Amino acid sequence: MNNGGELAVWDARPNPVPEFGFFRKQDELMIMLPEVSKLHEIFDMFVMFGKDAGADASRISLSDMADCLRSMGVNLSDQWLAARLDEQMHRRQALGLLGAPVSQRVSFELVLSLYCQLADRNEGPSSEEVMSALRTLDPNNTGKLSCTELRRLLISMGERLEESEVIGLLDRVSDIDGNVQYEKLVLDMFGMDGGSEETRNQAKIYLQAIGRNAIDMDMAKRDEFIDALRRADPLNSGYIELPRLLTLVNRRRKCFTLDELQVLTEGMEDTKYCRGINYRRFLRSIMNE
Repeated sequence: MNNGGELAVWDARPNPVPEFGFFRKQDELMIMLPEVSKLHEIFDMFVMFGKDAGADASRISLSDMADCLRSMGVNLSDQWLAARLDEQMHRRQALGLLGAPVSQRVSFELVLSLYCQLADRNEGPSSEEVMSALRTLDPNNTGKLSCTELRRLLISMGERLEESEVIGLLDRVSDIDGNVQYEKLVLDMFGMDGGSEETRNQAKIYLQAIGRNAIDMDMAKRDEFIDALRRADPLNSGYIELPRLLTLVNRRRKCFTLDELQVLTEGMEDTKYCRGINYRRFLRSIMNE
């Protein structure tokens, strides 16, 4: 089944590659991007265990975001996260989205966008470099170092960990003598070290496919809109008459007048065959502009 004309198109090569269009629902993208689906499973764990009465069941608490990102395999400081959230606040303000109180729950798409930023960061040494440096402090190859030595080295890593985080981390893993098994510590700290390259690539494809504004939107409503458009266009022409589009846009509550929708869809009309509005272009505009 075509499902709107933009599901995977497979070629005849030994390892066919799906074509990623814009007009896809979240569950369709998860099937095509299994690494993103794994990240979503991690996110869902925080949804499940951090659920409050009346809370949005598709989002996690703002206070759980750092732990969720670390569970996905990236390391971050509280300072870095605070700076990124501040950037999002300025972005929302520029878009005029701050009329309502700021939500204390965040979407998977926002978490994934931060995941991609963290995975792309080049500051600080790699796990191999840190391990090598620690081994030089362990000439007898005991596999252990004192908390004092580890604290000094880890704090020197720049933005990867702040001093308060280093102290808290070492307090949790040190033994009764104040020593730490540093190889296990480094493996736990770096985790997947930002995930595999394939995971990062799939995460970026997903974000590109759904659009920049998805981090502020209800993806379930977006998917419902896609379903409604597909039903309204059973022949998969890719076009819909403007009055019909207005009905679908205002199906839950009145959002636009006909005149306002005409302005928003300017240049999206099929002037050659008079089939109406290119609704995929309209959705792309909503999700990106």
